[in-house]
Amino acid sequence: MTRLFILIYSTALAIFFIAVIAMDQFELFSTDSLDATSLANEITATRNLVDKIGEAQGAQAAELALQGFAKDIHLALTRYDIKDDTLSEAIKQGVKDYGLYIEDVDENQAYFSLKSNPEVVFGIINDPDSPFINTLNRKEWFVFVELCAALALISIMVLFVISRRLARLEKTCIAFAYGDFSARASTSSLHSVGQLNLSFNIMADRISQLIQSHKNLTNAIAHESRTPIFRIQCNLDMLDDSGVRPEQMQYLEGIQEDLNELGGMIEELLHFAKLERPDAQLSLTPTRLYPLLASQLEHLQFETPKRLQLSGDDSLIAPIANHLLLRATSNIIRNGYKYAQSCVNVTLSSDETSVLIEIANDGPPIPRDYWQSIFEPFVRLDKARDRQSGGHGLGLAIAKQIVRQHQGELTLGDSELGGPCFTLRLPKAE
Repeated sequence: MTRLFILIYSTALAIFFIAVIAMDQFELFSTDSLDATSLANEITATRNLVDKIGEAQGAQAAELALQGFAKDIHLALTRYDIKDDTLSEAIKQGVKDYGLYIEDVDENQAYFSLKSNPEVVFGIINDPDSPFINTLNRKEWFVFVELCAALALISIMVLFVISRRLARLEKTCIAFAYGDFSARASTSSLHSVGQLNLSFNIMADRISQLIQSHKNLTNAIAHESRTPIFRIQCNLDMLDDSGVRPEQMQYLEGIQEDLNELGGMIEELLHFAKLERPDAQLSLTPTRLYPLLASQLEHLQFETPKRLQLSGDDSLIAPIANHLLLRATSNIIRNGYKYAQSCVNVTLSSDETSVLIEIANDGPPIPRDYWQSIFEPFVRLDKARDRQSGGHGLGLAIAKQIVRQHQGELTLGDSELGGPCFTLRLPKAE
């Protein structure tokens, strides 16, 4: 918000100064001509009065009266000879033709002569040593400072109103980004930022409709696919019982493997759709993680010859839904030993607010460009898919969704083993 305040304040100051300069250039609301006329009238009246004093009492008395008058009104008086080189030709000509010449209205700077002695020119200007003039100049600066302070106050008030509205809109955007597709911005005049709130709601409606349409289509396909798969499985079982020739068995076995893979993918897809439901609520129980993961690794070790090992703090407790968290860790561990050279390491640690489960393997590293997209559904790094590679590209997406429902975070980085390291960050038990 500091940057926004600086932007608003500097813009207000720039507009103000540009307006002042423009008015000065085009002489809008200018009083210079009136001020010049007033100053000329005052000087003329003073000249007439001093000339009468000179006629009555002499030139010396007139000059003394002029000096006293100038001092009383806080003007510095300077005496020049008409031929003085310090006087410009414009001043000399003005005094000669009109008896006076005004140099600067703002500083009350002018030159004039007396009828009794036209060869002498008197110059007047605001006395810089006068306390009154100095006080007046300071007040002018105070007015400028007060104006800047007023602009700052106005900017703060505008920023306060805008920041509150933007904060409310930002909160709605964050809720929408984290899966609450019912989140909408208030369009009340007290909360709106121009048309931004309405535009966000229109965008959110369209995105929600697209996502819901996509989910409905995916769920419908997954559900409807079960029936033909079941029929194919029944027909395959009937063929198997009807005496198939030995040379045909390899084809039946291939079909069976494909059916198993397709059925597994549909189950994964339905499970992922279930996790994505916004009304999905987890029943979390404070659980010691070390024995839970140790038991899981013991069972998973039967699936692979590669070494699965657990280390770290055995006292850590986190609020979890056991079956779901084990589903997430098993997806990552299975994905790990599929590509590992020799081992998968699971490490438990913690910081001030979170429990960390790090799952690393010594397989090939995952390029940094894929660290975000790898958690998307159906994303696979190995584009060539066959029965040996296995998987459907849903395991990591399901794991991330499960961790998110635990109010945690699943991230990817490099491990000391050389391969990838998946870090599950879960809130600590209170």
